[in-house]
Amino acid sequence: MNAITSIESYRRALLRINYLMNKGSQGISFYELSEITALRLAASEFEKIRYDHSLSNEIVDHSL
Repeated sequence: MNAITSIESYRRALLRINYLMNKGSQGISFYELSEITALRLAASEFEKIRYDHSLSNEIVDHSL
């Protein structure tokens, strides 16, 4: 699985995860389970890069 680099590919990944998850545990193949895992990891990394601004929002007191 390639890294997710755009909102559009992120949305496609979420739609694919949703589709596969809706198949249920009895209707999913081992390959599809592996695909969910890869997509989940890629989406998580994209979210960290795109939405986690906690480090850039820290207040630094330079007067100390």
